[in-house]
Amino acid sequence: CVYLPQKRKRRIAKVPFKVLDAPALQDDFYLNLVDWSSLNVLAVGLGSCVYLWSACTSKVTKLCDLSSAEDIVTSVSWTQRGTHLAVGTNRGQVQIWDSVKCKRVRIMTGHSARIG
Repeated sequence: CVYLPQKRKRRIAKVPFKVLDAPALQDDFYLNLVDWSSLNVLAVGLGSCVYLWSACTSKVTKLCDLSSAEDIVTSVSWTQRGTHLAVGTNRGQVQIWDSVKCKRVRIMTGHSARIG
């Protein structure tokens, strides 16, 4: 007879332990406005701004604001290491941001439409 250990049942909470407010989150299937990093930081694109929420510290940081360029955020995506964030815009730019220094590293152009 072979002994197979029983799987433990996962306990899933019935109520959320944290609720994040995202008032300007666009309801568009083709946009990627939320991404979780390998360093446990959530990036959220809201209108012309990108906010970072650390799950470890519960601290919220405003990474960037594109309102001066009259542009809006259409996608966010972390690098595998979780230190840099790609921000796609409605005007077709991809901006690379250093999330530790809160500084833009590079702007890449060439797209004729929004980045999704």
